[in-house]
Formats: sequence, structure tokens, C-alpha cells
Amino acid sequence: MGKIIKRLLDINLPDNRSAFLWGPRKTGKTYWVGERFKDSVIIDLLKTDVFADYVSRPSLLREQYRDHKDLVIIDEIQMVPDLLNEIHWLIENSKTSFLMTGSNARKLRRNHANFLGGRAWRYSMAPLSYIETEKFYLFDIGVSNYLARRKLWAGTPEFGKSFEHFILMELKAYQAYRNHEPSIYSLDLTPSKVCKFCISKALPAPALKKKLLE
Repeated sequence: MGKIIKRLLDINLPDNRSAFLWGPRKTGKTYWVGERFKDSVIIDLLKTDVFADYVSRPSLLREQYRDHKDLVIIDEIQMVPDLLNEIHWLIENSKTSFLMTGSNARKLRRNHANFLGGRAWRYSMAPLSYIETEKFYLFDIGVSNYLARRKLWAGTPEFGKSFEHFILMELKAYQAYRNHEPSIYSLDLTPSKVCKFCISKALPAPALKKKLLE
């Protein structure tokens, strides 16, 4: 894979401000957080001993960090939803702030977890965008075609599907990093034609193709 130049995501939390960082698995959340906040405490719930400690006694977080005055990072927060109640208490009653990463917000919603009622900002990390790498890979579809030893020639259905996916991922990255509530985008498909379409519902490839050709 090409060298990662720099992630577009940037998080600068004021003092006493907490946040969620959501994103699909394998987008680089754990690595990015470790590099961006090297001096912060990181609680990695993927470690079995750490997970066992907190899932059996969530109050341990309060006991350990009630006098802590800096940022605490909790990786994969959805693994121990009860920690969110302790985080809520610490935000209200101490000077501790939190950055909580996760890949499955739906799981927390299904379990009626405490989303902190506006006490934490929300950030998202998208898969690598074109300008974050040195090469153009057409992302998941392009990688799968490469592994299957299928070549993507311009004008073929495989190339079209990969390009559609690339456009969709680039727009979703823009939505995550630059404008958190857009619904309509414009694409200059030809010098004389502009196409508008909505990606708020993550259109599948056939629907996206139809929209692109309208």
C-alpha cells in the first residue's frame, strides 16, 4: 500500500471537553489516537485483562481517574457500555476529559447506552481518502479485484463499480471531515453537465450509477 501522507481528521479538544470518535474497523482509529495523543492515558479494551477488569467492575474507572486532570482515551468503548455511566459522572464531578473511540454505535443504541446527552462532541474517521495516500487503489472493490487477479480496464463494469465506490467514499470523507451535515453534492461529470445527488442514505452502486447518469 502507498505511504499515508497525513490523515485529514484533526481533533483539538479544549480543556474539560470530551468526545466520541466513531469509524469502521480498520480505518486506523487506534493508531491515529496513539500518535496524536502520545502523552495521554489510553485504556485499550481489546486487551483481555483490561476488558475483564472494567466489565466486571465499571466503577474502577471512577476510582482510578476521579483526580485525573488530563485526557483519558478509551479505545473500543462499545465493548463495555456501562463505562459510559462512569464517564458521565466523571465529566460532571471532576476535571477529567475523555476521548472514546468505537466502531459500533448501533450496538450501544440497541442496548440503550448512555450517550452523555450532549456532553461529548462527535467525530468520525472515514477510510483513507485519495489525498491521504500516494496511490489510487479504488478502495475495497479495487483491492478485492487485485486480490482476485482481475485487472480494471477503463470502460469495463468492474472499473465502473470501483469508480462509483471511490466517488461515494470521497464524498463520505468530505461529510465526515469538512461538513458534518451535508445532503446534496454537485459533480462536474462533463464541462456542460452537473449532477446532483444525495448520499445521506449511502446509496448502493446501482442507485448511485443511476443518479450519476441522470
